[in-house]
Amino acid sequence: MKDISLEIIRKAVDYREKDIIDWLAEIISIPSENHPPYGDEKEVQLFISNECLRNGFKVDTFLPDEINEIKEHPSWLDGRNYSDGRKNVVSVWKGSGNGKSVLLSGHCDVVPAEEEIWKIGKPYEPLIKDGKLYGRGACDQKGGLAAAFWAVKILEELGYEPRGDIIFESIVDEEFAGGNGTLASRLRGYNTDFAILTEPTKRNIYISSLGAFLGEVFLSGKNNLAFFEKNTPNPVKAISKIIEYFEEWEKYWQSLNSHHLYTNKDQKLMVELYEICSKNDDCPIQMGIPQKVKLSWITWCYPGMQEQEFYTVFNNFWNEKLQSDSNLKLFDFINKPAFHFVRPWEMSEKSRGVGELAEEFRLNFNEEPNIGGAPFSCDLAIYGDVGNIPTVILGPEGGNIHTGDEWVLIKDILNLIGTYMSFIKNWCG
Repeated sequence: MKDISLEIIRKAVDYREKDIIDWLAEIISIPSENHPPYGDEKEVQLFISNECLRNGFKVDTFLPDEINEIKEHPSWLDGRNYSDGRKNVVSVWKGSGNGKSVLLSGHCDVVPAEEEIWKIGKPYEPLIKDGKLYGRGACDQKGGLAAAFWAVKILEELGYEPRGDIIFESIVDEEFAGGNGTLASRLRGYNTDFAILTEPTKRNIYISSLGAFLGEVFLSGKNNLAFFEKNTPNPVKAISKIIEYFEEWEKYWQSLNSHHLYTNKDQKLMVELYEICSKNDDCPIQMGIPQKVKLSWITWCYPGMQEQEFYTVFNNFWNEKLQSDSNLKLFDFINKPAFHFVRPWEMSEKSRGVGELAEEFRLNFNEEPNIGGAPFSCDLAIYGDVGNIPTVILGPEGGNIHTGDEWVLIKDILNLIGTYMSFIKNWCG
């Protein structure tokens, strides 16, 4: 086998720098917004599929709902639609045998871009400024996706001959508590001895992720015009009390939970309220007291939390508040789950793959890696529990994720490519 040193890897990445950045800019310029139940991933996936075929590797494309019995799986999220060609792309580089396999995985879908809040460029017109590449999806997650693709591509160009299989995949429908794309690939059988999920981590190596419970509170009463019946309870006013109780819930939830990978004060479990709505289906909002108000919420949890365990504590908290608050008794109160439980996951720091990846990180970034827990939820549990793959998260630094002027650090993309290449070379043999 041709010897590929770290110096050769660095020179090869430097030589292809412009091509790499142009490629990343190309996939950023293709809008691949996820807007449930639909998504616009088709065009970017066709581009990535064709690029993988040009590398000479076996490529498999498939819709998530094509997989047998996937809709009966506990991790399947109902209500998504793939009829407009939202296909996963999986590229396989078969090894010669007797080597360990690896998966590099990322998602191609992005959250919708509100152009009016962008001050530096436009969402789908990539712009380079001060070493940063701006554009929707630059950081979440097309930057990591590009690093993974080019790591495999450059290794092939250098004449590397792996003994273990190398799989690169671009999946659909991760955003908005998705996961069906990741689930489809695992059930399709694309599972390996180790995996790197390329979510943005600011160069941290994460061996765990948070779980997320998503739900909705409904307060229902009687709609009316206040000047006809002045004593009609208003759920809009009452929802402010619910918001105060959620602040109590957050402190209470934090007091009950701890985890050895989440010890910094800024790693406490958060509760977010993200939508208040009094609209009744498609009817216009009446200019008076609404019949009901919906408040949407998220509560995060550490690895090890089970769904039933959470709802026992959560429901007991709210039952106590309802019994003690006379104003809330004036309304019908419903607190129900939305989406599905995005499960947390963790693996051992002592895993051989973690140590080897950390060493390659040191050599390529010239800094000591921080190994810890991701302060966000994602599909990590599907890789770990469904695919039975030891999986870490390692991606670039960036900012303004899910908002205007999203960016990724170009230097990180290049260093990540070198890190992925060095790891693959040693891991796969």
